Amino acid sequence: MKNQSGQYRVNNEKKVHVLNLKTTWIGLMLCASSLVSAEVSVVFTNSTLPQATTNELGTLTLSFNINGSGSVTLDASTTSGEQIVIDAVNAWDGLVGAISHTGAFSSVFSLVLNDAGGSGLKLTSNGGGGLGVGGQNAWRIDRPGTESIVATVGSLNGKVSLNAVSWNNRANTTVELLLNAPSGSYSNSLGALAGTWNVSGNDVSLFSGQQLSLGNANLGDINDGYALAGISFDVVDGTPPPAFADLVPDAGVSAGSYTTESFDGRTVWVPDNTATQLFFNVPGSFGFIPGQPVYMRIEYHDDGSGRLFAEYDSNQSDTYKNAEIHARSSRVGQGGFIYSYQMFESPEFAGGQTGGNDFRFKLLGTDGTPLRIAGVQISTTPYGAGDFQYALSKPWLLPNTGPVKDFTDNQTLAGKVMTGYQGWFATPNDPDDLGWRHWGRSSNVDPSPTEITIDMWPHLNDYQPSDLFPAGQMIHQDGRPAYLFSSRNPDVVQRHFRWMRKHNIDGAYLQRFVSQNSGGYNGGPEFVLDNVRKAAASEGRVWAIEYDVSSLDTATDPFAVITNDWNFLLNECDILDDPRYIHEDGKPVLFIWGFSVDGRNFTVAQANEIVDWFAAQGLYLIAGVNDDWQSKTAWHGHYQKYDQLLGWMESNLGNLNSQKIQLNSWGMKILPHAWPGFSWHNLKQLTYPSAYTARNGGDFYWDRLYNAVSCGADQIFLGMFDEYDEGTAIMPMSDNHPDPHTAWGHYIDNAGRDPFWWLRLSGTGRDMLNGFRALNGATPTAGSASPVAYGGDDATVFLGTNNVEAGLIHTQPGDGLTGGTFIGNQDCRTNANPYVYFNIDDTFCNSVSEGQAATIELEYYDDTAGTVIRLHYDSLSAAYTVHPTITTTPGTGGWKNIRWNVTDGFFGNRQNGPSDFRISIPGGKVVAIHRVSVFLPEEQGGADDAALEFVNDGLEWPVEYDAVGWRLSESDNLVSNNWQETSSIVITNGVVRHEMTYTNSAGFYQLRRPARQ
Repeated sequence: MKNQSGQYRVNNEKKVHVLNLKTTWIGLMLCASSLVSAEVSVVFTNSTLPQATTNELGTLTLSFNINGSGSVTLDASTTSGEQIVIDAVNAWDGLVGAISHTGAFSSVFSLVLNDAGGSGLKLTSNGGGGLGVGGQNAWRIDRPGTESIVATVGSLNGKVSLNAVSWNNRANTTVELLLNAPSGSYSNSLGALAGTWNVSGNDVSLFSGQQLSLGNANLGDINDGYALAGISFDVVDGTPPPAFADLVPDAGVSAGSYTTESFDGRTVWVPDNTATQLFFNVPGSFGFIPGQPVYMRIEYHDDGSGRLFAEYDSNQSDTYKNAEIHARSSRVGQGGFIYSYQMFESPEFAGGQTGGNDFRFKLLGTDGTPLRIAGVQISTTPYGAGDFQYALSKPWLLPNTGPVKDFTDNQTLAGKVMTGYQGWFATPNDPDDLGWRHWGRSSNVDPSPTEITIDMWPHLNDYQPSDLFPAGQMIHQDGRPAYLFSSRNPDVVQRHFRWMRKHNIDGAYLQRFVSQNSGGYNGGPEFVLDNVRKAAASEGRVWAIEYDVSSLDTATDPFAVITNDWNFLLNECDILDDPRYIHEDGKPVLFIWGFSVDGRNFTVAQANEIVDWFAAQGLYLIAGVNDDWQSKTAWHGHYQKYDQLLGWMESNLGNLNSQKIQLNSWGMKILPHAWPGFSWHNLKQLTYPSAYTARNGGDFYWDRLYNAVSCGADQIFLGMFDEYDEGTAIMPMSDNHPDPHTAWGHYIDNAGRDPFWWLRLSGTGRDMLNGFRALNGATPTAGSASPVAYGGDDATVFLGTNNVEAGLIHTQPGDGLTGGTFIGNQDCRTNANPYVYFNIDDTFCNSVSEGQAATIELEYYDDTAGTVIRLHYDSLSAAYTVHPTITTTPGTGGWKNIRWNVTDGFFGNRQNGPSDFRISIPGGKVVAIHRVSVFLPEEQGGADDAALEFVNDGLEWPVEYDAVGWRLSESDNLVSNNWQETSSIVITNGVVRHEMTYTNSAGFYQLRRPARQ
């Protein structure tokens, strides 16, 4: 084998069990005929290397290769540069035994030997060979307490059990071989010049990463010693016991100097260096496995701001490698001592950092408040904190075990409005634990008028209190503390996709910024990917990847970076096995944005190579470029490699029509872009109005939607869903925003519209696209815009030859017979009579005297124009109440949905069947129905008393409740419509307080907010 320059590393998934060959040491030559089944041994012979050479071995690595039947061969290597030494070591290669432990078949195991206390590992030729340590005598291990040979066990499933140690070239008679191992120290007087010491009765065992040393306990002449002639060992089953070590910072490193103080009843370390960092050395007694994860727990006082950032000495040629996974690393000023958790994925701990240390951590973005550390512990077992365990689980690699809803067809883009979803907002101590992202300029500095980079402040009343995080010291115009959310939080992303469902947005293109070191392929987290997939599944939306190549041009090999990333998504995350991934023409959809866009430095050839590769994968490709793409004639050949193209921010309908004509001539489709406006004053520190497109109360957005439909497109891209940074978001925004910077900056508002107006216009535009509304350039009024569906639980039936019923039953009385069939790639049923009946399971929704609010949704095949479809439902006033909405089918093809909202449902099984509602299809028309769903409101009522506490003659509740719209209300008599909001509150230290005023009349209090649809 060639000489090597580092410790041999093996794939973690291939771990070997090696068993012992108890050998009779005759002339120190190993003969194959002496091999005994299930035993392995190694002899350090020297038949070629003369004594006159330096005999330097450097590091000696013994790699044992076990084949599929258990035979073991040795592949030995040395870091020596002398060919004659390399040849002598290579002579050891070959068969050294066989094992019977099947768990180790077809695997590799290594044993690494180095010297300690000398000038290098030596190979002697005296007496046939053996290992010594350079120093007093270059051919022996001598100098008691100084020289030794250290053997380190590599990756192993089980533990090494040492059977025997053989010696040679013993000098004098007072030599005593000393063996130090994790299990203890052992010694043996060497009475012969050569021999074998059987240690199998001493249970000398080592797990992966542990070491044993062979030295000299001789108390005689310093020239006394011996050469290590060979070793034999077994491998037995075993699991390393958990290893823990409480550490103290290295006080000898000026860059990590600190003082010890008493604080809040604890002894703490306080860094006194400008870097605010501490260095730590891992003791040799800590039984970790090099290359296997080690976990760290930091106990710190949560005062001030700033984020703990840990770096460790790894086995990846990086002595300051970032901790790969961590939790609760940001100080948020809540007081008290808390734990931060870190994972070092591939530690070496070879003292590669300053002062020979193994890891350090420092505080980033401090506000000047001292960092106080009460303890640091490392462990080979992960800590059980829930947020840390969630991050360690890497949920994006796990199958989705949650609900999968199918409320929109995933086989075509036709008739759909899809939105771009960034998912890039982050807050301190979220699952990613990287501080602030996209809310401000710095991840480690709290938001402030100087830091903030968004021009739209989010409307938060639809969130849960646990979804929010304080926005530093920022306050709204009404004096209330400001809060923000993280898209790394699964509940937040589900809330966003629920808004899509309620407003009839079909799904999202997940923006994916691919660059040299980004993404899961390079070990990065994929929380947003996982959140989007699960939210799309639970809310019945569709999704696809949209690559943004804006940073890809800086990669050394852009083709390798983006194709490796895609293969990771396919092979590790199984995205194309996701039942909610969108398809077109039978192909999975992939959107690529940025080739040919100014500032993205790609050649046409580079872009062609990438797109050709994706086309060869059988994907339906969409290009995203600027709307001036037609003028870039050098790129026209590239554009034609896609199936569809989006021109970003088209200027007018004429421009859109021109693009469509050009694309149609190439056999391509257009994807129009509709956006509500633009603003980035805070991001770019501009004075208002600069680089600004006003929303005009929705007129601008509706004009974009109107243009998209007018040009004849069959789908629309809404951009963007959540881009508060550039003022293009259609997510709800608040008019009660904080004040901007006094010298620059600006926040846009809703211009008197409801915060959800932009989402509502999106759903109304979808109805216009699908022919349910007349093509009209006049912006709808609040009263004429499409209604918003209820967003709570659903009861659904999928119709076909065999119906799939979940809380909703298709009944067939005599005037409501149907037949199963297959149309438009979907199982469905067609009506034989004017009515199609349904009964709601009483456990899902029972008759209520005050009236049940619900959305009833029908998914039908739109192959015939002019068919009238209506809803008759069992209401408080009559069993066959006719809903006022009249829907006439446009007949443009594909599966479409119709929604009816009711507020007075009785649903008492009073219709034929018995049933709770029926779909009316008069005039002898036939309609194919695939699905019918009933959605209830998210919240039936609007009261929450759980967070309300009586404290010191007053009422208190967490300020997060106030941030999402909960208000303290009072009533004298508990009459439901007699609740009045209490205005006399004080907000301090994360608590809202109302001082009680005692009168002769009784008072009742509740936290209330309007019920969510």
